[in-house]
Amino acid sequence: MALTRDYDTRADSETSYVEWGAVTAGAVASLALSFVLLTFGAAAGLSAVSPWTSTSATVTAVAVGSAFWVLLVSLWAFALGGYLAARLRHRWHGASQDEVEFRDKAHGLLAWALAVVVAAVVATAVSGSGRGMADGSTARAAASNTAVDTIVRSPRTDIAPATDAQRAEIGRIFASNLARADLDAADKRYLVTLVSNRTGAAAPDAERLVADAFTKFKDTVNRSRKAGVVMAFIAAASLMVGAAIAWWAAGMGGEHRDKGAVWEVFRRHDHAVITRIIP
Repeated sequence: MALTRDYDTRADSETSYVEWGAVTAGAVASLALSFVLLTFGAAAGLSAVSPWTSTSATVTAVAVGSAFWVLLVSLWAFALGGYLAARLRHRWHGASQDEVEFRDKAHGLLAWALAVVVAAVVATAVSGSGRGMADGSTARAAASNTAVDTIVRSPRTDIAPATDAQRAEIGRIFASNLARADLDAADKRYLVTLVSNRTGAAAPDAERLVADAFTKFKDTVNRSRKAGVVMAFIAAASLMVGAAIAWWAAGMGGEHRDKGAVWEVFRRHDHAVITRIIP
């Protein structure tokens, strides 16, 4: 016996081609699954990469694992979202099969787009204005703290620890010279005098300490920038793969909707269960 379904037979002109309820449901499902899977990844240490405290081998290994996990999250989350967006929308009888298939896949793509926009808005709100990621200020702050520590330490007990204002000033000097091969002459003289007074080191030794600290600062910032570029590329590539998988999964969802297909795991087995319990 042929399987039939009662579909909404309203004319196309009476309602929008886009069913935002189905799109929203798919996007919410994608976001929820992404959050759960990324939380598992974070618990496994796939997001705990520090470019200024880890060795290059450790950073590379964890970065590869993180990239693979982000790709898997995109595949699973957007496949679910695309499938639900198409499966939950009405079947249009007035359209050809090709048009129905296209509309199903378009709903999957819209679910992907909505999930991406919502995630971007939330991420921007959480990080303030997002400027820290854009201009590298977070990386510079971490690099500054690491480099400043090496030149403000003093073995002399009569010297008070460096104040936050002094540390911030040194960090600003390093940051303002970031694009230079060496420190500005006036800045170098100032820092050499500061280090010499705090540590009691001779001028040549103080100059070497300042030069080493500035080199460490630049290396840390550059390493962090490279890591940021790689992670941004991975994220963008994963999102593009997610769009493709949402499109494909939506086509499957629409096909299953029209055929009335149900995954085996969701089928009811009441009779079999009762038979086993009560022979």
